[in-house]
Amino acid sequence: MIYKKKEFQIDNVKTSVLARNYSTPLYCYSFKKLKENILNFKKNFKTFKPIICFSVKSNSNETLLREISKLGLGADVVSVGELMKSLKSGIKPSKIVFSGVGKTSNEIEYAIKKKILLINAESKSEIIEIEKIAKKFKKRVNIGIRLNPNTDAKTLSQISTGKRDDKFGVNEKTFLSLVGYLKKSKHLNLKCISVHIGSQILDIKPYERMLHVLERIIKK
Repeated sequence: MIYKKKEFQIDNVKTSVLARNYSTPLYCYSFKKLKENILNFKKNFKTFKPIICFSVKSNSNETLLREISKLGLGADVVSVGELMKSLKSGIKPSKIVFSGVGKTSNEIEYAIKKKILLINAESKSEIIEIEKIAKKFKKRVNIGIRLNPNTDAKTLSQISTGKRDDKFGVNEKTFLSLVGYLKKSKHLNLKCISVHIGSQILDIKPYERMLHVLERIIKK
């Protein structure tokens, strides 16, 4: 949004015109900016061309999800509702990651049936549940494990997720033992290390510390 000629404007459209046509309050999104951000992200990671998965919990507007799908993005979902909405919006199952805590058995079963890219597990008990369901349907399922890297992001304590005392993910010792467990599994493939250290992070240093932890664990 910019202030131009004594009017707030979004992509050269006056907010007063939007208010008059659609009433208020209203949400207004810039497709131009959305596309610009996605292309810029792709450009900066073009050396290894990652699958970019948009966090659906941040905005589940179906119109936006359809446009994101057209631009080749995948989705990171945390519920079966978000998974359904992503599929409905045209996002390919092979580009959908199911993250989040507290997944139910029914949600895991639905995700396996839809053949999504992978399921990020938060604990050993969740891995065992995924394995049980995969065995039931005679499937081999790709999973990730959420690692707690014990990294202080120096953000608000209420939204910190990567320190030892935070309740998310498993510690390094547990992670390595789970790797051993998964090597023997006939129904699960470990494809991903999932890490999230918090939100509202304004400094690159916490990410550097977190990556050093990942490097050490990968070498092990």
